[in-house]
Amino acid sequence: MNITEMTFRRKAIIWFILFCMVAGGILAFRSISKLEDPELVVMQSQIVTVYPGASAHEVEMQVTNIIEEELNTLGDVETIRSKSMPNISIVSVMLELTVPQDEIEQRWDFLRRRMNEVVAKLPAGVQPPMVYDDFGDVYGMFYAMTGDGYSYKEMSKMARFIRRELLAVDGVARVETYGVQEPVTEIVFTPSKMGELGVYPFQVLSALSGENSMVYPGALQTGNKLLPVSVNGKIASADDVANVMLKGLDGSLFKLSDIAEVNEVYPDPPRNTMHLNNKEAIAISLSMESGENIVEVGRRVEKRLAELQKNIPVGYEFEKVFFQPDLVNNAINGFMKNLIASVLIVIVVLMVSMGLRSGLIIGTGLVLTILATFPILLAAGGTLQRISLGAFIVAMGMLVDNAIVVIDGILVDLKKGVKWKKALIHPATRTAWPLFGATFIAVAAFLPVFLSQDAAGTYARDLFVVLCISLFISWALAMTQVPLFAEKLLKRRKKKDNEELYHSWGYRKFRNILGLLLHYKSVTLIVAVLLLALAGLNFNNIKKTFFPDFNYNQVYIEYRLPGGAGPQKVQDDLHEITDYLLSLDEVKQVVSSHGQTPTRYCLVRPMGEAADNYGELIVDFEDYETMMRMKSVLSDYLHNNYPDARSRIKKYNLSIKASHTVEVEFTGPDPEVLRDLSSQAQEIFRNNPYADPYTIEDDWEPMGQALTANYAQQSARRAGTTRSDVSNAILSATEGLPIGEYFEGQTRVGIVMKLRNNDGSRIENLEDIPVWSMMPNLSGVDESTVQELMTGIKSVDELTGELVRPVPLSAVTQGVDLDWREQVVRRVNGQRAIQVQCEPLEDYSPALVRKTMLEDIKNIPLPDGYKAVWVGEHELQGDALHNIFRYLPISIMLIILTLILLFNDFRKPLIVLSCIPMAFIGIVPGMILAGQPFTFMAIIGSFGLMGMIVKNAIVLLDEAETLIAAGAEKYHALIDATISRTRPVLLASFTTILGMIPLLGDPMYASMAVAIISGLLVGTLITLVFVPILYAAFYGVKRIKEPETTELPS
Repeated sequence: MNITEMTFRRKAIIWFILFCMVAGGILAFRSISKLEDPELVVMQSQIVTVYPGASAHEVEMQVTNIIEEELNTLGDVETIRSKSMPNISIVSVMLELTVPQDEIEQRWDFLRRRMNEVVAKLPAGVQPPMVYDDFGDVYGMFYAMTGDGYSYKEMSKMARFIRRELLAVDGVARVETYGVQEPVTEIVFTPSKMGELGVYPFQVLSALSGENSMVYPGALQTGNKLLPVSVNGKIASADDVANVMLKGLDGSLFKLSDIAEVNEVYPDPPRNTMHLNNKEAIAISLSMESGENIVEVGRRVEKRLAELQKNIPVGYEFEKVFFQPDLVNNAINGFMKNLIASVLIVIVVLMVSMGLRSGLIIGTGLVLTILATFPILLAAGGTLQRISLGAFIVAMGMLVDNAIVVIDGILVDLKKGVKWKKALIHPATRTAWPLFGATFIAVAAFLPVFLSQDAAGTYARDLFVVLCISLFISWALAMTQVPLFAEKLLKRRKKKDNEELYHSWGYRKFRNILGLLLHYKSVTLIVAVLLLALAGLNFNNIKKTFFPDFNYNQVYIEYRLPGGAGPQKVQDDLHEITDYLLSLDEVKQVVSSHGQTPTRYCLVRPMGEAADNYGELIVDFEDYETMMRMKSVLSDYLHNNYPDARSRIKKYNLSIKASHTVEVEFTGPDPEVLRDLSSQAQEIFRNNPYADPYTIEDDWEPMGQALTANYAQQSARRAGTTRSDVSNAILSATEGLPIGEYFEGQTRVGIVMKLRNNDGSRIENLEDIPVWSMMPNLSGVDESTVQELMTGIKSVDELTGELVRPVPLSAVTQGVDLDWREQVVRRVNGQRAIQVQCEPLEDYSPALVRKTMLEDIKNIPLPDGYKAVWVGEHELQGDALHNIFRYLPISIMLIILTLILLFNDFRKPLIVLSCIPMAFIGIVPGMILAGQPFTFMAIIGSFGLMGMIVKNAIVLLDEAETLIAAGAEKYHALIDATISRTRPVLLASFTTILGMIPLLGDPMYASMAVAIISGLLVGTLITLVFVPILYAAFYGVKRIKEPETTELPS
C-alpha cells in the first residue's frame, strides 16, 4: 500500500495529524527562542599577562615568547596571535574549527592548567597569566545609566544595585558594568614635612599594613561555649587612613594627616569612561541564557527596570544604546510580513493560473508545511532568526513544487476522463519517487553549507536545517494532503467530446518552437555554450563582497590617537566630536567611551583593542538611509579636524575577524624591515584609485618616546638606596605608588602614595625627585659619627635628619635619557607580523581594491625569511568557500547517486548535471543589472538554484520515460513530456521568483534573491528547452512529423 492510498483508507488519522500540525506549529512558534542572528560559539580565548616596568620588546621576549611556545604544544590550535606592549602581553588563541562545540570549555580548562604551569618559567615580577574565554557572550541589552546631579561614587553604587536586581530576572545570564570609576585614597607627601618629623616611607607602609591587615584572634572558651573573638578598627574610610598613627625617630606620635594630605579622589585623568550625549554615564549590559527567547527576556528586563525606577532617587535615567529585543522583534515582524507576503503572492499566482480551488489546496499545504516545521525546529534546538526565517522565503517556490506537480496531474487526469478515485491517487503514486528524489537533491544541494565549520557556514547553517525539514514535509503533504483536499474541493467532471489537452495558442506556439530547436539542436547547443562563456567572461564585472552590511540606523566610530597620547586628550576630542554630532538634526544619540568598547553588545561587531589612546562613539540616526547619507559628511569632518588621529566610521558586518576588509600581512624577524615593507605597501595602497585614503594604515603604532633613568648602583649603595627604591620614587612622583587597599562596603578603594613639590605641584624634572630608602640609611654611621654625637658636635636631630633624608634622583643615576621605542609588537604563530590595511571607497568592493594592486604587492622585494599573504576579507571569504567546497563533492556524489537510482542510467544524470552551470547565463547579467554584489549568501543561493533546476529536470525526464514506456515514439514523447511539464515548471519558477520579491529590500538576502530570480528566469528555459535538446543529442532523437492529435496517452 502506498502513502496516498493509505491516506484515503485512514482519513481520520490524516485529519488528526493535520490538526496537530496547525496546533503544534502555533504553540512552537510562541515557544521557540527568537534571536536576531544565529548563536555562534567563538572558539577564541585571550591570555593577558602583566609585566610591570617592561618595554614592549622585553614583554615580547620574556613573556609572550614563553607563552607562545607553551601554546604550540597544545593540540587543536589553529592560530596564535599576540600583541606585546609596554607592561602587558596579550595572546589570542583560536581553536581549530573541527573541535566539537561541547568540548570547547574542556579545551579552555586545559589551557588554564598549562598557563598555571608556565608561571614558573616567567621572570620574577610577572603577574600570573589570566585566561579570558567569554568572547562568545553577547550582551545584547545595553543601557547607559546617567545620574543628573550625582557623583561617580553615587552612580557606581546605584549601578551595582541595579546589576544585582537585574541578575535575578528570569532568563538573564550575566550583567556587566562599564565606566564605573573606582575611588582611590591619595596620600600626598612633600619632602619638607617628612623631613621635619623624621618619617620615611617604610614607616607609612608598615603602619598601614599593621592597621589594615586581616587578623584572626581565635576563639575564647568559657564553660561549654566557644566565643569567637574579633578585633575591630580595620581601615574602612579615607578618614581612617588619615588617622593612622605614626611614630617618629624621636619617639613622638602623630597622625598620618599631620605630614600628608589624605583625600579620597577619583583617578585623574579618568580611564575607561563612558558618556551619553556628553553626560557621564555607566554602561549596564545584560546577556541572555542560551535557549531563551530574547524578546520575552527583554520584556522582563524592561518591566523590572521600570519597577526599580519608581523606587530609586529622581535623576537616574536609563537609555537604550543597543537593545537586541527591539531589533529582534522588528526583524521577526519584518520577516513575518515578508513571509506572509510571499505566501500570499504564491497563493494568488496559483489561484490565477490553476483556479481558485487548486490554489487553495496548494496554499493550504504551504501554510501547513511552514507550521509543521516549527515544532521540529524547536525539538532540534533551533531558533528563529534572520537565517531560519529567510530560509522559508528562499524555499517558497520549492515548497509548492511537489504540490503543483501532483495537483496538475490530477487536473490532467480528470480532463482525460480518468475515473475520479484513480485521478486523485494516480498522479501522486506515479510521481512519488521522482519527487522524493528531486526533493532529496534539492536538500543535498545545501548540504555543504550545513557541513561547513567556519563562522560563515555556522552562521548560515539553519538555512539547510529549515530547508531540509520543510521540503520533506512538503513532499509528504503532496502525497497526502493534496489528494485529500482535492477530493473535497475539486469538482468531478467528465471529458468533453473532442476536448484536447495542451491545445491552446501558447502551447501550439511553444510546440512549434521546441520542434524547430530540436531540429537545429547543434546550433542551439553551440549558442548555449557561447552564452555560458560570455557569462563567465563577465563574471569579473560583478562586485564581490563577502557579507553585506546590516541595515542598522547606527554606526560606530573608532578613534585612535598616536601612541603615547594621554587619556585626557582622547576624552577631550571625543567630547568635541560629540558636540558636533549632536548639532546635526539627523543624529539622535551619541554614546562615547574611552579605553575600549564598553561591552560586546552585538555579534556582528568586533571589540576595539583596549588602549589609553583609543576611544569610540556609537551614533544613532533617524534611519538607515539617513545614516548612509551622513556617513561621508562625518568622515570629512573627522579627517579635516583631527588629521593626526586614525578614525573610521564602521557599519555592522559579520566579517568581525578582520580589522579591515583589505589587509596584506608581512611576516619576518626584524621590526625595521617589517616597517619598511609596510611603508612600501602603504604607498601602493595610496596609489589605488578605489581605496579610501583616510583608512590606509598598519596595525603597529608609530615609534614612541620614553624616558630611561640610568641607574648608578655604586652611588645608590652609598646613599643606602636600591633600584627598587628608585622605581618607587619615580612612580610616587608620577602616577602614584599603590601601597594598600580597603573596602567601603562592596567598593574596593586603593591607597596610593604620591610625592609632590612643597607647594603641592607635580615634580616635572625627574632628576629632582627625592629618593628614600625603605629603611633608615645607616651606611653613613661610623665611629666618627658616634664621636661627633658624644662630643656634641652633632645633635640627635641632625643625625636623625641624615638617617631619613632623601637624595635626589640625580645622585643615584647617571642622567635620564629620552629615546624611541616600539609601542607594540605583533606576532602570528610565533613570527613578527605587520598588517597594512585599508577600506574601499563607498561604491567599490574589497575584491576590486585587492585585484588592482595585487601585482604591485607581489613585486615588493622580500628579503629571505619574509613573506606576504593577503588576509582581511579575502582570507575570510577564502576560508568560507574552502570549507563549503571541500564538502561539495559529497553533495555532488549524493546527487549523482540519487539520479542513477531514479533513472538506472548514466546518460540521464549527465543531462541533468549539464544543466547546472547554464544557470550562470542568467545569474551574471542579473547581478550586474541589479547592481548587487556576489556575496556569500548569493553563493548559497546558487546552490539552491542548482537543486531547483535539477528537480525540474528530473520531473521532465521522468515524464518522458513514462510516455516512452506507454508506447509513445521518443520524439513525440520528448515533445509531449516537455509540453505537459510546462505549466508545473512555469508555476514553480514564477512562484519562487515572486516569493523572492520581499527579500530584494533586505541587505542580507538581496544578493541571494537576485541570484535565484535571474537564475530561475534562465533556469526555466533550461528545463523546457535545454533538457529536451540534450536528451535528443544523447539519445539520437530525430525530428519527425507531428501527429494530428495532441492528447497525451493516459
